[in-house]
Amino acid sequence: MESQVRCAQCGTFNLSDASKCRVCGHPIHRDEGDLQKCPACGYERNLASAEKCIGCGRNLTATKAAVAEIQGSKPESCERWNEKPAHAVRTAKVGMAGILIMLAGATGVAHGLLALLPETGSEILSHYEAIIPPGEVLDGVMNDYQLLSAVILVFGVLAVALSMFAFMRTRFAGAVAGAIFGILSVGFMIGAFLAIVGLILLVTSKREFIPECD
Repeated sequence: MESQVRCAQCGTFNLSDASKCRVCGHPIHRDEGDLQKCPACGYERNLASAEKCIGCGRNLTATKAAVAEIQGSKPESCERWNEKPAHAVRTAKVGMAGILIMLAGATGVAHGLLALLPETGSEILSHYEAIIPPGEVLDGVMNDYQLLSAVILVFGVLAVALSMFAFMRTRFAGAVAGAIFGILSVGFMIGAFLAIVGLILLVTSKREFIPECD
């Protein structure tokens, strides 16, 4: 149905951009708030209730529905008061995630340090040989053992540092990065498991990182 406006004098339907009735010549008055602009061609004289644009024929109803869907899908920038019960649960989960990520980083640091020390390095190497099947991967680990241990140590330090974002609930991406570094720091495999659990807690509590609405 084209965009039309009804004449107040004779009841004839006219196009929305008409200045006077095509039958009786009576001036057509309308409020600017009753009009909408077509997003495709820019035509501004379509009635707000119109289904199609007079200028280009675009389906205005579908366009408005798409805009509403996009606006509805945008993440909220703050937390509403009615979310307070869920807020308490999320706070506990994020705090636990921070603890787990910090522990994962600490075990990664311990792993890296002990692997670099001559007294304990050989024992950790024997664990690698027991876990990793013989082949190129194991050979690469054995050849680059000291470099790998140093990388594990660095990843552990980063996990500990970035876990602060979870405790402060300021940067979700930073907290997630801490969990990832915790996984990569291995931490005798225990640390990697703790970091995975922490990452799950973070992802399920993402809204805890947005501020409270005024």
